[in-house]
Amino acid sequence: MNFGLRISDFRFGVEANARPYRDRCFLCSIRTPQSVLRNHGGFTLIELMIVIVILGVMLSLIVPRLGELGEANLKRSARHLTGMIRFLKDESQAQKAVFRLRFDVHEGRFWTEVMSLQTTDQTVEFKRFSSEMGSEGSLSGQTTFRDVRVSSHPDDPYVQFTPDGWVEQAFIYLRDGSGRDFTLLVKPLTGNTELRDGYVEEK
Repeated sequence: MNFGLRISDFRFGVEANARPYRDRCFLCSIRTPQSVLRNHGGFTLIELMIVIVILGVMLSLIVPRLGELGEANLKRSARHLTGMIRFLKDESQAQKAVFRLRFDVHEGRFWTEVMSLQTTDQTVEFKRFSSEMGSEGSLSGQTTFRDVRVSSHPDDPYVQFTPDGWVEQAFIYLRDGSGRDFTLLVKPLTGNTELRDGYVEEK
């Protein structure tokens, strides 16, 4: 009895276009180290070199910007100090009192003091002066004081202002976050300031 079926019609789970097992390449089934690395998300030497180059380019762009930021903080601090000096010069003349701008070199802070006369024993002392325009402040960012030098009292860091408009000559040494030194010169009489590069020696 013939039902019109042929043996070739039965594939027994084998694809029609599949090659016989004996014709398959045995070496093709072996997994090489490179293929193992790729399957496990590893990087080749070329890929690692490309990443290193990209990081180097990024650092070359970022590091100069950090230096610019440090210098910007220093200039902001110099402007703040200049504003305080001008304010105290005018305030001393207006109130007919002696003022001081005192510095804490190690902490990077500065504040205002005014001279007062004690009526009990007729002694003079300087007290903290509080004002919206000038009371106390601190340096910006990583800016630090290297030193503050005034010839009349080299070991006591302050600048004095008198009612006749006199301002002590001072050398305020600043250092930015990248280690660069600057000098803020305070000129007598006028109280004007000038910011210079480097450590300017007192003449």
